[in-house]
Amino acid sequence: MNISRFTQKSTEAVQECEKVAMEFGNQELTEEHLLMGLLRIDDSLILNLIEKMGINTEHFVNRVNEEIAKKPKVQGGQPYVGEYLNTALTFAEDEAKAMGDAYVSVEHIFLSVIKHPGKELKEILKDYGITREHFLQV
Repeated sequence: MNISRFTQKSTEAVQECEKVAMEFGNQELTEEHLLMGLLRIDDSLILNLIEKMGINTEHFVNRVNEEIAKKPKVQGGQPYVGEYLNTALTFAEDEAKAMGDAYVSVEHIFLSVIKHPGKELKEILKDYGITREHFLQV
C-alpha cells in the first residue's frame, strides 16, 4: 500500500480509522474502524451514497459502532493493522487502477472493503443489502 497514492479524503479516512480505534481502546485496526473513518470524515461521500441506497444512515452508523464496541479493549500497546484492513487498503489500489484512476479515493476504499470483508463486516453489509453492484449503481 502506497499512502502517497491516496487522495486527501482517503488519507483522512485512514487517520480517522486510527482515531476511532483509540477512542474504543482497540489495539487492532480493523475494517470496521476504517468504515467508521469513511463515515465520519467531513462531507462523507460514502455516508451520502449509503443514504442514496435507501439506508437509514443513523441506524447504519450505530450498527458499525456496536460492532466496534465488541472488539477487545487494551490499555497501552502499539496499535497494529489487522489482516482484513491490510487487505482492503492494499486492494483499494487495484480498484483505482481498474477504474483508470491514478489515486485511491474513498470510493475505491469502500469498494475494496465490500469485496474483501471480514466475518463481522460481511454480516453488516449483508444485513443492509450493500453489494458492489448496488454501490456502483448509486
